[in-house]
Amino acid sequence: MASRRDRSPTALRPLALSQGLLSRADGSAQFSFGNVAVLGSVTGPAEVRIRDELVDRATLEVNVRPLRGQGGPGIKAIEATLTSLLTPLLLLHLYPRALLQLTLQTVSSPSTAFSLPTTTDPLLHSDSDSDSNPMKKGKGKKGKARGVATGAGERAATINAAMLAFVDAGVQCRGMLVAVAVAFLPRPPPPDAKEEEGEEEMVLDPTPEEEERATSTHVFAFSFGVGVGGTEGTCVGIDSTGTFSEDQLFDAQDFAQTAAQTVLAFIRKSIETKYGAEAGPAPTVTRPIGATADEKEDEDEDEDEDDDKVMIDA
Repeated sequence: MASRRDRSPTALRPLALSQGLLSRADGSAQFSFGNVAVLGSVTGPAEVRIRDELVDRATLEVNVRPLRGQGGPGIKAIEATLTSLLTPLLLLHLYPRALLQLTLQTVSSPSTAFSLPTTTDPLLHSDSDSDSNPMKKGKGKKGKARGVATGAGERAATINAAMLAFVDAGVQCRGMLVAVAVAFLPRPPPPDAKEEEGEEEMVLDPTPEEEERATSTHVFAFSFGVGVGGTEGTCVGIDSTGTFSEDQLFDAQDFAQTAAQTVLAFIRKSIETKYGAEAGPAPTVTRPIGATADEKEDEDEDEDEDDDKVMIDA
């Protein structure tokens, strides 16, 4: 396995965020990790069917559409995961007897899943997988199931697009939800090593090609906000696939938490640019501790003059 040449293992792909793309939706957002992009739209609060009506809160409906084909068990699992992640953050009790409908569509994903044998049997051996990976030859290892779900990077982009679509729709939330992906890639053993396999390398925001070689992939979701994670973030969701140890999982979580803070800073900057919001409160006037009474009187006179100018201008 060749190491990354375009970026370091701890670097994210270029991030992109666009909001308000769909004119017929109440809110929309497109989030991208590199060339993997997901578009989300929110409709509501709207009228809900009688059988789905809740008297104390809004009904949250999540629909995920894959880039190709029809949604299967993997897509249904993503919809259930999104519902469990968003429900605690959205203030659904402010919209009783209403419907909030979220639709997500992958619009760009260089997936390699459909170029490999597709199977729902995780124990089925793939000869092409062994041929493409010389580390697996002669070991009798089983190939991965292909085409049964979306990749880790795509799932992370889906979570981010869903949260930002609700923000664009003006739905009140307790905090922000940010997701990133981490993968463990096998390292080739050195030429003089006696062991058949080398150690595994942890990489941030893996590409679909890297996910094909990964021994395990992990998607971490963190909530940020007062009472739901603060500025550091609290891990509220983990979606892992493959073989890994407990230590690897904890290391990946710490790795992802720092990256999620970077993604949140990018999101905040993008939203501030779109809506013209300022990053902090208005600056306050401070006086040095050793200021004399004359200096204080001069400052008070300056403030009175400014007030007079404002009244004249008005």
